Amino acid sequence: MSAEQRKYPRVECSGTANVKLVADESPLHADIVNLSAGGCLLVLKEPLPLSQDTIVELTFKVDNLDEFQTPGQVIAKRSDTAIGFQFPRLSDTLRGRLEQLISQLIECLPTRSSLAEYEEKRRHYRLGCTGPAAVQVAASEPFLPATIVDLSAGGCRMVLRQPQLLRKDTLVELTFNIHHLSFRVRGQVRAVRSDSTIGFQFPALSERVRKELDDLMKELVADIRKRQAKRTAMSLKMRC
Repeated sequence: MSAEQRKYPRVECSGTANVKLVADESPLHADIVNLSAGGCLLVLKEPLPLSQDTIVELTFKVDNLDEFQTPGQVIAKRSDTAIGFQFPRLSDTLRGRLEQLISQLIECLPTRSSLAEYEEKRRHYRLGCTGPAAVQVAASEPFLPATIVDLSAGGCRMVLRQPQLLRKDTLVELTFNIHHLSFRVRGQVRAVRSDSTIGFQFPALSERVRKELDDLMKELVADIRKRQAKRTAMSLKMRC
C-alpha cells in the first residue's frame, strides 16, 4: 500500500514490540520502525509465515514511553521479517493516546528548513528508510541478516535479526538495499542502542559509492517532502 493510499500518515520511530499469533503462545520479538494512528511497521527478529489479513496481538513501546497493546492485521509484507500492520479495532482512549504520541514524533521530524539545511550537511543528516541488510563481523564469518532503518551519506542504523555483542569502533562489512539499489561498504560501530539496534559510521567510501549514496539521499528527501505535503493537506482538511 502506497503512502498516498494510506488513511493515516506514518512517522518514523524506534522501539520494541512483541507479536503473538495465539494468546497462550510465547511472543515473537520485533522492533517498531514507523507508526500511525492506523497501523505500524515492525521488523521481526525471526521470520514468521504471516499471510495477508492475519490477525495478531501486538504490544509495543516507542522511545521507552507508555506501552500499547492492540490487535494488528497484516496489511503489507516487505520481506519475511518486515511486516506492515493495520489496527482494525482501537478504542477512543487508545486512539487518543496514539495520536498524542504521533504528535510528539512529528515535532521531531525534519522541517522544511532542516531539509534545506540537509543540502549543506547531508553527510551527517540521517533519514528514515527500510530495506534488507546484513552485517559481517569477520571475513571468515557469515553475514548476519538485518534491516536498515535510517541512512546518511556518512552512516546508518540497522536492526539485527539476532542479538550480537558489538563493541564501539568495531569494524564490520555492511550490505543493504534501498529503493532497489544495493550497497556494500565498510562500517564502524558508533552507537549501540541495544544488543540488536546498532548505529554504524562509513569510515572510508569511494567517490563512486559516495555519489550513489548522495543520489539515494535526495530520493529519500523527496519522499519525506511528499509525506509532509500529505500531512499538511490532511491537517487542513481536519480543520475544515
